[in-house]
Amino acid sequence: MKKFFALLKVSVKSMLLSSTNSRGRSRKKAATGVGAIVLIAFLGLYLSGLYSSMLMGVLAPVHMEALVFIFMGMAALVGGLMFTTFAVKGVVFGGKDNDLLLSMPVSSTMLMASRVTAIYLENLLFSFFVLAPAGAVCALMTQGGVGHSLLFWVRLLVAVFALPLLDTALSVLFGALVAFLSTKVSRGALGQNIVMAVYLVAVMWFAFNLNGMIEGLAANAMGVKESLSWAAPMLWMADGIMGDWGLLLAFAACCVVPFVLVVFGLGKVYRQAVTAFAARSARNDYKLSAQSASGQKKALLSKEARRFFGTPMYMWNSGLGLIMLVAMGVAALVMQKDLRMYLGMLEGFPLMPMAALLMGFSLSMCAIAAPSISLEGKYLWILREAPVGERSLLWIKTGFQLLLTVPCTVIAGVCLTIALELPPLEGAVLLLVELLFCAVHAAFGTLIGLTFPKLDAVNETVVVKQSLAVMLGTFVPMAVLGVCALLYWLGGMVSGALALALPLVLLAALAAACALILLNKGPAMLRAL
Repeated sequence: MKKFFALLKVSVKSMLLSSTNSRGRSRKKAATGVGAIVLIAFLGLYLSGLYSSMLMGVLAPVHMEALVFIFMGMAALVGGLMFTTFAVKGVVFGGKDNDLLLSMPVSSTMLMASRVTAIYLENLLFSFFVLAPAGAVCALMTQGGVGHSLLFWVRLLVAVFALPLLDTALSVLFGALVAFLSTKVSRGALGQNIVMAVYLVAVMWFAFNLNGMIEGLAANAMGVKESLSWAAPMLWMADGIMGDWGLLLAFAACCVVPFVLVVFGLGKVYRQAVTAFAARSARNDYKLSAQSASGQKKALLSKEARRFFGTPMYMWNSGLGLIMLVAMGVAALVMQKDLRMYLGMLEGFPLMPMAALLMGFSLSMCAIAAPSISLEGKYLWILREAPVGERSLLWIKTGFQLLLTVPCTVIAGVCLTIALELPPLEGAVLLLVELLFCAVHAAFGTLIGLTFPKLDAVNETVVVKQSLAVMLGTFVPMAVLGVCALLYWLGGMVSGALALALPLVLLAALAAACALILLNKGPAMLRAL
């Protein structure tokens, strides 16, 4: 067991604690690990707290609390799959240290078990912060006494620890399939992008139809439960949490057995699978063909675009905010009658600041420049040897984010201005504020990427999802939004013009400061890498 726990520690660190390229900076690594945990916990708490309360409000009066655990169990299962399926490809089958670990005096099954257990711990974290809040909401809102006994919480803990086993088994199987297809299909990123797009469409459909679904639940809760017979394990889990120990044990067995089969089954062929995947990824087919000529800037921008659109983990984590931004503007324009009717009930509510905050929040999640340096990895020296100055390289990376964010910002800003019937001056200020925020975010992202690089990451997942640069490049701009909101409120106490001017002055000053630092200090920081 000592060997197993040592391997597990390595696997967990590769998932959560890989943050910087510097040795001995344990505080920064710990901060990144804690940041990743906090992010997963916050997402689980938000989803579970919001939707559990909404569902329990209509299901508790008809004593159908079990449906809440069915839906939250599905949310934990699907969310875990989306978090870890593509990570499995890199962490379990594509780790850079596979050759070293496979040469050690440990069995391939034990190595497989340690890697899979690391995936299980991440799923367990999300499962806990989805099911535990649902249990708390059930205990507070139930009308039948459910949740007021110690045994209820014991059964809930059994479900919390069992569900991630099933989630992990499915993630590993799907991850192995993705890794296999990546060796067979030259454009494996296209397939992953299609899967993520389908998932995003499903999430948006669920969000827009949530109210109708809740009304249907209130009218026919028992019929809805009977229609979910295809998800038998979730039904067993829910009824088990509500008091049926037999069904709870059946659910636990349904989770444990696939997990054990996956670990021991794939563990027997783990060495062969890793070798085959590595051999195929190292292969190159060279074909002689004519090469088109282009300028330096065009070539570098094309390189950034190929990495962004060809790396699903990068594109969907850093580009989701842009999709939300455009979708928000278009939806507001399409449903402007309903939107105006709702906003008419909020007399005196400042619409422009609300739109600015929503747009800024979406833009803050577009951390495109922050991981760009780290994604160069060990091949950064090739870019450094190119006949291009350091300033040009940095401005290209900054400009690529602006190239994506500015058009989306203009589209969303124009749509929201029309939908909310904002005066021309407020519409112009809205666009100017958001464009300045785009400039601040892009320049700051490049600076933070130079300050906290991660050039030896196991895969792009570590850089995009868990690096300190990405977290700072996301949450610091969110804090700037909060400061802008505070300045708007303080300025509004004096005059409307001052309320509009203060956020503009702050963002303009930050954009100028980031640009000057990037211009003067950026080249030296890049050379130091």
